[in-house]
Amino acid sequence: MKRVNEKNNLKKDDEYSLQRIKIGATKTLSGKLRKHNVNRETERICVSAVVQLCSGGGRRERKRESDSQLASEHVLVAASTQPPILHKHTQTCLRRVLCGRYVPSICTFAEPELVRALQQTSSRQSKRHYVMKVRTQFWKHPSSDWLRGTEDLFAPPSPAVSRQWAYRDGKLVNLPVSLLVEGDIISLRPGSEAPTELRGIQEEEHVVLSRSDVFSHLSSPPSPLDSGRPRPHRLLQPQLFRVMKTPTAEVVLRCLELSQHRPVSVLDNERFTVQSLLERGPAPFVLVLLLVLNLLRILFGAPGVGPWPVTLLQLPVNGVLPLLPLTFPLLWVFVCMYGEACVLLQMGSEPADWWELWKLTCKKCYSVFWGQTSTLCHTASLLHSLGSVTVLCCVDKQGILSWPSPNPEKILFFSKSASSQETERQRQKEAKKEKDKDEEEIRSLCSLEMLSLSVGQAQCDDTWVQFDDTCWQRHAPSLRPLGLAVQLVLCDPGVATRMLRLSDHLTHAALVRTRPPCQPVRPPWGLCHLPRILGFSTSAKEPFEQRMSVAAYTLPSISCPGDPGIIAPPSVSMRRLPFSHLIALLVHHTQTGDHQLFSYGSADVILGACTEFWDGEDIQRLTDSDRKKVVDFYQRSCMAGQCVAVSFKPLLQPHDPEIDDTCVELPFNHNTDTTDDISITPLRQQIFLGLVSSQFQARPDVVRLISGLDSACIRFVYFSIEEEVRSKVFAEKMGLETGWNCHISLQSESFPLDPDNVEEPETEEEEEILLRDGVRERTESRAMEHDGACLIEDLNREAKLPKGIENVRPHLENIDNVPLLVPLFTDCTSQTECEMVCIMQEYGEVVCCLGSSQNINNNEIFLQSDISIGLDPLVPTCCWSTSDAADETLNTSDSVSVSQLSSAICGLACTVQFNQKDNNTVIRLIKQARHTTAGIRKCFLFLLQCQLSLVLIQILACVCQLPPPLGTSDVLFLSCFYFPLLSVSLLGKPSDNSIMKVPTGKNLRFLPKKTLRLFVLCFLVKFGLTVCTFLSCFGLLLHSFCLDINHQEEDLCHPAALLMYVEMNSTVWSPDWYGRHSDGLSLAQKVIAFLVLLNAMCTSISHVHRSAPMWKQSPLSNRCWCAVICIVPVLNASLAMASRFLWHDPDLHHTFYISDIPMVTWMLGILWLIPLVFINEGIKLHEIRMRVRYQKRQKLQFDTKLGMNSPF
Repeated sequence: MKRVNEKNNLKKDDEYSLQRIKIGATKTLSGKLRKHNVNRETERICVSAVVQLCSGGGRRERKRESDSQLASEHVLVAASTQPPILHKHTQTCLRRVLCGRYVPSICTFAEPELVRALQQTSSRQSKRHYVMKVRTQFWKHPSSDWLRGTEDLFAPPSPAVSRQWAYRDGKLVNLPVSLLVEGDIISLRPGSEAPTELRGIQEEEHVVLSRSDVFSHLSSPPSPLDSGRPRPHRLLQPQLFRVMKTPTAEVVLRCLELSQHRPVSVLDNERFTVQSLLERGPAPFVLVLLLVLNLLRILFGAPGVGPWPVTLLQLPVNGVLPLLPLTFPLLWVFVCMYGEACVLLQMGSEPADWWELWKLTCKKCYSVFWGQTSTLCHTASLLHSLGSVTVLCCVDKQGILSWPSPNPEKILFFSKSASSQETERQRQKEAKKEKDKDEEEIRSLCSLEMLSLSVGQAQCDDTWVQFDDTCWQRHAPSLRPLGLAVQLVLCDPGVATRMLRLSDHLTHAALVRTRPPCQPVRPPWGLCHLPRILGFSTSAKEPFEQRMSVAAYTLPSISCPGDPGIIAPPSVSMRRLPFSHLIALLVHHTQTGDHQLFSYGSADVILGACTEFWDGEDIQRLTDSDRKKVVDFYQRSCMAGQCVAVSFKPLLQPHDPEIDDTCVELPFNHNTDTTDDISITPLRQQIFLGLVSSQFQARPDVVRLISGLDSACIRFVYFSIEEEVRSKVFAEKMGLETGWNCHISLQSESFPLDPDNVEEPETEEEEEILLRDGVRERTESRAMEHDGACLIEDLNREAKLPKGIENVRPHLENIDNVPLLVPLFTDCTSQTECEMVCIMQEYGEVVCCLGSSQNINNNEIFLQSDISIGLDPLVPTCCWSTSDAADETLNTSDSVSVSQLSSAICGLACTVQFNQKDNNTVIRLIKQARHTTAGIRKCFLFLLQCQLSLVLIQILACVCQLPPPLGTSDVLFLSCFYFPLLSVSLLGKPSDNSIMKVPTGKNLRFLPKKTLRLFVLCFLVKFGLTVCTFLSCFGLLLHSFCLDINHQEEDLCHPAALLMYVEMNSTVWSPDWYGRHSDGLSLAQKVIAFLVLLNAMCTSISHVHRSAPMWKQSPLSNRCWCAVICIVPVLNASLAMASRFLWHDPDLHHTFYISDIPMVTWMLGILWLIPLVFINEGIKLHEIRMRVRYQKRQKLQFDTKLGMNSPF
């Protein structure tokens, strides 16, 4: 018994001494950190160690694991051996990229059919010209550092940038996927998806991967568990594959096949509808009516009837001429060119001088006509699409909508608050003689603290992260070890490289060995700014040397170890659980010789390895309550973003070099304290430092863009590849509505997760299993604070919306249209995104797609949308990265970078491409396109009314038994010159901001009957009285000329007398308007043509500003219209006088002059224009009221998100 007591006492003494050593080491570390913050120059003077690289440059190189790896490397060296001349290799590479195969010649393409198709496709001429120009410039003048920006293999990845490890010029580079060609040798990282069709080499040549497949390594199976004891295994190495299919060739062929399949624009639909109505209705009706009326006049011998060729041929043709599209095609092309040029001018700086603006507009019009712009002006016009866009969807998040890396948002740690410290001092004063204190009393002074961080909204980048609490420095002792741990792992390229290799191995295990697959393991790149916030300089990591790194993970109890081979990932993402893992990094302090172990990973594994925590002054023992609080915070943070736990341990014993760069699988419900395995010994009894959660933050310019779109009644739709909770959290940050009934998951109810079609259990069963495994989704955890509280809703109040893309169409057909009103779609893939856009277009939506121009997966949805805009994404960078400086050097130089070439190829289907900071240009483009589109509608509406007035006046003249009031030349001049000129001048109206508050209609393929009835009614009121007035003027003119012919005998020229002479051969006394007295009829027709022109000019006054009356917005603000108003009447009078002078017949029996026109005709024709202006203004006020009512209804429908299941 005595020996047992001695052993227990020795054991307690050892534990006490070990605890004191831990406390001393931690205090020493904290003291050094304080000293470092006070005087950083002392640290800079210290000797800095050379950081070890991933390949173990400073360490003894290990032996090769197998002969197969040697064989693979020999094949790799042979395959990557390139000619010594860089220019020749670059030319060959570019030819293979654009053609999809090798070419023996330097000056010819290998696929002439593809090039001929590109040349013959006029719709792709501008984009082809741009790509060919970029390719030629890159080909002829490649820079010596053309691979700059691709050497950093372990740069933080981004879903918005498609990159792949490949071999160029004998070295491994991080190349864009669009530049891969058939026959290339690539290195596929563990857990990565295949970028295209691949085939293994050497022993694994039988392995064939399709696009998006994940390869399960055959040579490195999981380590077996020997009686529950973990065994370390080596990390998986990147696997070599040969590219079997060129991705760019598929992109180009898809663009050529689907470029003409875009939906017809709203303007084109309206044009087709009006043209078809005119061709099928008014035109044949007018022709038949005039033929019948004139035939009856000839048969019954009506007075004033001319020869039969004139009556049966010329008059019907004159009546139909205004309805024929004689100049309409040319006018449409000119107006569209001008509108497209005006929209393109918004992408640059606006010149101050009007003459410079006019020259730029002419140059743009010329470029648009010949297809020499960088936009797809023929197949996806910016004018037609942006002017009527109703939905703007975005398919990329990272680098497009958000900053490229997640920013730290919350920090959870243990600390002693100021009040606790004062209490402790008082207790120490009261109990000076008491040396021993109860553990609970000491423990009660510590508490869990949480600090929030945010990105300044006024900043233009994501590096300005700051604490929301201005008094955060009182917790500096607790935060300094956490900041040092983050700086050691993220701010050093060698350590970060090791972290990426370990993360790749863990990601492979998470995707392959768990069902459903857990979340991939990603290093917390967004935390690299945290050390700077805490006061650390870049030299703080110099005294530390990297010595060892090891990873560990735990599989859930329902793990399903996958067989080696190909694992096809699920077609859509599920609610994935965080993968339980740990990454440990051993560093050596060169000044003190101490070894310190920092661990990073999930909270469950980190807490399993920790027994104490650091409170800023001392270490305390972790209790079950502490663990529960930390795990709850970790679970909530992982549901909405990323979270990493950090721990620390001073290593007193030398480490085993054999466990370096290894990974170990821990048994479920492991306990490191009771495990004596040598691979686990360094990982146990650690000190918990804290948790850091990070989330993607929305860019301020994106928030402003969404706000501007919402005020313009353009629905912003976010297609998210993530699950519901994460998508809702980020959507709320952008300002989207994320409440009830505002979200649809495109994930199907059931889908195969692997080639064996393993059926997954129901949702309730999965939740029960997760509850048994300790991953509880408790009801109280759903009541998050601040950003998550309104998003993670009670599942009992589930929205009645379709789930799965296959259920959207039945819901729209049978229930309501809510799927067209929601702003968020989750669990998306490229196929479901394209299908949802197609559904929107079927219901009249005009869709504009916004996405990354360097993501090759966006090609399909770019082609499906009405218009697509490609943005250069913001690329995530590291603390040591120099990619920004490299990009600036490449941008300032004349050479074309690899990323620019990749952006040109991936963005081949995009209508226009913008730079990283041009998001606000979209609003300017939409505003100008809306203004020009409204002007085009107004222009052709006015032109149609004027043309119909010419038809109406000729029909009524025929009914009234009058000679034709307009000659053929007058009809042609009015319909082909004067009216189009007046109509085009209406486009000169200056733009205003009110156009962005007007909702646009949907893309309908028919004309509503209500709209047609309103148009006919307004036309009859506007032009019916005017036509009757002008016919009266025409009758007065003929009556006056008749009196002049018959020497003022009123009985012979009275209309009643003329009708009485019908039975007695009245043609004896009627004037011969087509023979001897044709000069009088010609003069009368010129006068009526002039009056009709004056009527069109006065009517155009109310068409200059259609949204406000004349006394609120003066029509004189349109300078082009003012110039045309001054020129047109002078030109008409000059041409009339010239025609009478040139074609006057001196042999006529009677000649008439302007002085022969009676004054009553002028007074009636001109004075009628005064009340006509007020009539038109009254009709415009009525139209404005109806338009405002319609816009309010459209705005109400736009703001309504709830359907038939709404509780309201």
